[in-house]
Amino acid sequence: MPIARLAIAACALLALAGCGVAQSSEAKPDSGHASPTVAAERSTYRPAAGARTSIGKGVSLTAAAPTSFTPTDTAYPRAKRAVAIDMEIDNDGSIAFRPAQLSFMGTVDGKPAEQVIDSTQGYTGVSGATEEVAPGQTLRFTVAFGVPDWDCTLVVSVRPDPATTVELYDGTV
Repeated sequence: MPIARLAIAACALLALAGCGVAQSSEAKPDSGHASPTVAAERSTYRPAAGARTSIGKGVSLTAAAPTSFTPTDTAYPRAKRAVAIDMEIDNDGSIAFRPAQLSFMGTVDGKPAEQVIDSTQGYTGVSGATEEVAPGQTLRFTVAFGVPDWDCTLVVSVRPDPATTVELYDGTV
């Protein structure tokens, strides 16, 4: 149960801190996303989440623990429940990085999951991250995937280039 408590604390902290697209080298502003639902409390936080992962050329990506939310009527595609994962790109390289070149994939219980865009709540995915990340800068954004209303296994990966796939999260949500 300590892992579950850690996951709940992390989700609560994320809800308080806010998420979305914000670029800065220091403070990260709040953006006012919706609060996580009860389903977030049943999330299993595994070591893959929260770990800083190199994706090449001095760029690293950190994926936070997922937070469950109810998409609005304007979300696409429509989903009863979705899970959002805050992402943070740190560019310690020597050239600007374009986050739009990243491709995020999710699977739910081994089957492909659809990425949910709910701009009303600030879940725009990497498509909302239109600016380059200059050397020494950080960019935050959130990706979301549609999931069933029951406990399921979610695996989220990123493809920084066509030949490389990096797993960012593997757990129960």
